[in-house]
Amino acid sequence: MATVCYAIAASATKRYLSGLPPLVTATGSQVGAAVGLALPAAWMWPRELPGTQAWLALVVVGILCTGVAYILYFRLIEQAGPARALAVTFVVPVFAIFYGALFLGEQVTPWMLVCGAVIVCGTALSTGLLKLPSLRAQT
Repeated sequence: MATVCYAIAASATKRYLSGLPPLVTATGSQVGAAVGLALPAAWMWPRELPGTQAWLALVVVGILCTGVAYILYFRLIEQAGPARALAVTFVVPVFAIFYGALFLGEQVTPWMLVCGAVIVCGTALSTGLLKLPSLRAQT
């Protein structure tokens, strides 16, 4: 369901919210998400609260990885269109491998490199950055 909503949201943003500043769109999106998650969060509230470090990590991730990312994402929808904006999500696994190796010392296998190349090439083809030669017979 989340994937479907994500796909619909990009096109709906371009159609109905065009012209609004990306900060306004991102703020509205996050407020709506917070309201929608308030009841499940209250229902599943833990008996023992996490420590200060966990709360600070949550705030940093929320602001940097969600807040700033959504501002950039809605700006991208405005400038490049919803189809191209959604294409950036295709390369998330490639960046996850890169960051895992860089920051966590995780091992990168040849299979990961092959799959990463397939993802990057597929994304380049889907966005029009890479075009295959025409296979039509010339007469």
